[in-house]
Amino acid sequence: MSQFEEDLLVGFGDVIDRLVSTPSGTVPVLRKGRDGEAKSRYTWMKVYDETRQRYGRPLTLLAAEKLLEAVKPGDHVLIVTNSHEMDGPPGAAVLARALLVGLRAIPIITASFKPDSKFQRALTQTCTGAQIIPVLTKEELTGSIWTPYTTLIYNWPLLSVKEAEEKTTAFLDEYQPKAIVTVEATSCNKKGIRHGALGGPNSTGDPNERIYRWNQFIDQAKKLGIPTIATGDNGNECGFGTIEDILVKHHKFCADCGCPCGAGIVSAASADIVIPANNSNWASYGIATCLAKLLGNTDVLHDEYTHNRILLNCANEGIPDGATAMATPTTDGSSHEACIYLVGQLRQTLLMSMKSIVRESR
Repeated sequence: MSQFEEDLLVGFGDVIDRLVSTPSGTVPVLRKGRDGEAKSRYTWMKVYDETRQRYGRPLTLLAAEKLLEAVKPGDHVLIVTNSHEMDGPPGAAVLARALLVGLRAIPIITASFKPDSKFQRALTQTCTGAQIIPVLTKEELTGSIWTPYTTLIYNWPLLSVKEAEEKTTAFLDEYQPKAIVTVEATSCNKKGIRHGALGGPNSTGDPNERIYRWNQFIDQAKKLGIPTIATGDNGNECGFGTIEDILVKHHKFCADCGCPCGAGIVSAASADIVIPANNSNWASYGIATCLAKLLGNTDVLHDEYTHNRILLNCANEGIPDGATAMATPTTDGSSHEACIYLVGQLRQTLLMSMKSIVRESR
């Protein structure tokens, strides 16, 4: 690749990063309670800027390059999502689709849910919205003309720390994923307590308590040399410990969660690549766009009509927006239209990057 081509690629990645990390079409203020202190969403752009500077390369591009390098046809890729809200399932489904169409990989979407619950239905329906086929058993992934576009929905149980370590080891040994991507998977801080975005503890910190535990995936992957990518918008998402020093400067609850543990909400796990975006879904769409660019295949990124179907399928199962708590086809206070327009912007940026303009005299 020539220096000019490299400059174009980095420029493309920076545009994609800016699109997915900018809170356009997003409510700028979030309050904890009607009389709670106002929290500005715009400070998150500073978290992105400093993270981009640290890595020295566009973050969505870096993630796509890592996937392209590590994943071959037939390889498993683990996608972890667990926030029971609109931010999570759409991003996981879009990533799964991109891996299937672009790399012929076999995605596994791992989450915790009660069987036949609305969240299980949301995961499966969101995948269907993304044009891929969700299955619930390993045996359904291969062996038929109907299996090239299947993704496994894997139910991860509530576990103690020891149980999580053991099950994670067994899972990675069985499936041997070549990469792990977390999409809005809230996890425990360095004191073993899981927090919400605005501070409140969702667990006790007791290592014997059976809760959703994801940090072990990142920790074990590091030992095995499996690349890890984390997407998020608050810092409590699994893998964001990598940029804890940046987070505590710009996010009040990352510095002090307000609960007795006093350790902040930041995940104790540290992923190789961290993408702080306007929301985890948008980061996932950015990765898919960059993967499409690297492969020279625009079909790797879905279109706006498909995206509308993805959002509606998820919301129609009764899944709430994480900011408004309403079952709307939106994401973290970003309007339905903004989410669709974003995909349109990403797709147009991808399509136009394949062209050049020639100006000459007659």
